[in-house]
Amino acid sequence: MSRAPVTTTRGSSGPPVLLPLTVFAVGALCAWKISKTCSLSVHPKCVTVVYDTRRKAVLRTSADDELRKDDLPRVEHFSALFYMSKLLIYCSRSLVVVPPSSFFGVFTLPRSVFSEPGEAVDCVVENVAVPDGTVDMVLTLYYCIPFDSLERYLAAVGPQPPNELIGVTAAQVLRQRSNEVSVGVLLSKARREAVFTEMYTEHLATRLMSEAAVQLLKVVIENVELVEK
Repeated sequence: MSRAPVTTTRGSSGPPVLLPLTVFAVGALCAWKISKTCSLSVHPKCVTVVYDTRRKAVLRTSADDELRKDDLPRVEHFSALFYMSKLLIYCSRSLVVVPPSSFFGVFTLPRSVFSEPGEAVDCVVENVAVPDGTVDMVLTLYYCIPFDSLERYLAAVGPQPPNELIGVTAAQVLRQRSNEVSVGVLLSKARREAVFTEMYTEHLATRLMSEAAVQLLKVVIENVELVEK
């Protein structure tokens, strides 16, 4: 009696092994792309701010651990979604990770704006009318942004440096106060410092703080040139 030959069939091991590897590779690629999209390196001389684009509310910054004085919200937002969204954000001095959503916005400011001597803005104001003539003036304005007023700043100025706003406001105040002095006062550094600079600085400082949450530290009038008399 002859026995039928016994044959064994081995299933192909290719697809069951390759499928998990393929899934893992695709997942790793997606994770890498997401991390590249969501991760932002922070320059050592900068501070990155993450904010809610709908409410213009500051969520976190890369300087919270150093400069934040308390753990209270910057403003009261009675929304569970607002507080939950903060949990999705990672911030450190050198790295910020933000979910890929239009609800989150990011902008960067120089780290020096949060402490004295602050940042400097050069401002040229031409054709400044005074009672007895016209002058061109060159100014350097030193300012900082109080860290605890960052949310007020965001609401007033937006997600950008304040240089343009400072320059425009400085020119407006200069044209207002120049009617109170003569050409001779502005051209003489000693008389200018004694009569005009302090008055102008106080007026400008009040406007910048009330309108933009920007603290004016110092005004230096670099040059005054007579245009017409």
